[in-house]
Amino acid sequence: MYNTTVPDCNSEHQSLSLIAFSLFLGGLILPILCWSFWLPKGLLLVACGAELLAFILGKLAWPWRRAKIAVAGSVTFCLLGIVFGCLGLPTYQQQIQPTANWMQPLDSHWVLQSPAKPYSVQTVSDVKKNGEDSLRFELRRGEAWVDQTFMRTFRAEVATKAFPPANSVNWYTFSVYFPTNFPIEDNRLVFAQWKEKEALLGTGRIPSLAFRFVNGKCSLTLRHSDEKVIRDPDAVPSETLFKTTNFDLGRWHDFVVQAKWSYKDDGFVNVWWNDKQIVQYRGPVGYDENVAPQFKFGLYRDATDKTYVVYFNHVKLGDSPHDVDFTP
Repeated sequence: MYNTTVPDCNSEHQSLSLIAFSLFLGGLILPILCWSFWLPKGLLLVACGAELLAFILGKLAWPWRRAKIAVAGSVTFCLLGIVFGCLGLPTYQQQIQPTANWMQPLDSHWVLQSPAKPYSVQTVSDVKKNGEDSLRFELRRGEAWVDQTFMRTFRAEVATKAFPPANSVNWYTFSVYFPTNFPIEDNRLVFAQWKEKEALLGTGRIPSLAFRFVNGKCSLTLRHSDEKVIRDPDAVPSETLFKTTNFDLGRWHDFVVQAKWSYKDDGFVNVWWNDKQIVQYRGPVGYDENVAPQFKFGLYRDATDKTYVVYFNHVKLGDSPHDVDFTP
């Protein structure tokens, strides 16, 4: 007489269900970590692979509860991936090797916010300023940058990342060059701005200061508010500090900005354009925040069929005119 044993599959299925559930959780968390800390893009493929394995093992371990969760979760992950893939996933940026001294902060202190095409932001030597290479920005039809909250905006910018303390006085200098064939149209374009720090879900605040170029007119606009919570950004008090139609294409324009970031009456803004002071404003500047806004430059516009190209050079930030190589 022979003794026979019936293999108990419960233990094996339970182990498979646990592995499937762990793979599902890992695949779900990986994209969040990637987009929060810009981890290597290849980890997104690892996440997809983990979800596929979670689905297969979950089916094999059916009907354990963890297996059911893994199968349902991996299917949901796939559907969400398709939806967000169509809308646009957060944009990983290309790396730029600085080719001029003024570009050195690109290594650690500046970040790109662009569609990440090879031509979106690049160093060029065919358009120079005082013998130094320039940064060239290009934005074509439909190209957008998608941030970590899946917000799409039409921009190719450099964000300087630095948020100075509130009530501090800071200096900025930059040179900008619009080619002679730059489109002249009724479309919003911001080519330099001072933007407040965004909350987790975004504050929706219009920049404290912004240089704009619309219909051939260059202007500088200012916003200020003493309200902690901004429910209607368009209702925030605003002023146009200067506007000109005498903004030639095909030449360099040098700007120097000094600002005290205070939402109270002790704030101020001074601006020099091609060595001539054009703004001497005294009054509230910006919002009631713990830090001052960051400086951003490049192209930020509304949708259009046209291609925009602009060049920047000698972008510097500091606490004194000496820091930005300027003598008032």
